Amino acid sequence: MLTYLFDASAAVEIYIPRNDHVNKAVQFIQTQKRLRKAKLFIPNICIAEVLNTFARRRFRPERPRDVLDEESYKLHLSNFRDHIHWGRTLYPYDLNRYHIIAADKIIPVEHRLATTRGREYLSTFDILVIAMACELAYTRESEETFLVTCDRRMKDVMEELKTSGPGSSTPEGPLGKIENGRWLPPNCIYLLEMKPGDLRPVPGQAPLSVPL
Repeated sequence: MLTYLFDASAAVEIYIPRNDHVNKAVQFIQTQKRLRKAKLFIPNICIAEVLNTFARRRFRPERPRDVLDEESYKLHLSNFRDHIHWGRTLYPYDLNRYHIIAADKIIPVEHRLATTRGREYLSTFDILVIAMACELAYTRESEETFLVTCDRRMKDVMEELKTSGPGSSTPEGPLGKIENGRWLPPNCIYLLEMKPGDLRPVPGQAPLSVPL
């Protein structure tokens, strides 16, 4: 069983895909859900962010191509609400204390990395989403768990965590010494630079044959 955690930037693409490249990847993942070969999660803290993204595109779009008319805005809201209700498409994943503790270890790694990439720091919410992805990987199969995002910075931090691991320079937290491998980062699917081989098919599903 594959496990996908969609951050807000990826979840929005289910409703307003920016191009055919991203739409094919998102549809491929959703097909796995319909085949009962995958579970799709969304952090509960990202639900409000998705709602706000829809509203921003309706009431204060940054670019003309981002504009949502009233009908589209209401349609996307209705579909998203339906998809998260009882976890029909995206199962809301609740924030818990282990995610906070993991964030404590991820923050130093993210800050060190940001100094080498023009100080493009992640938000606190972004760091918590990475922590939630790491916890999902711990409670499930790490190699079968994926964080899905359209944010390159998230991908960069995930790759850095895979290379160097969570920070060890912070003092011991409320759980004391953390066991090695407690927060192993899962794989990261960066939707804006996908290749067909990055998404593997499940039984009963044809490979993604159309080049992205």
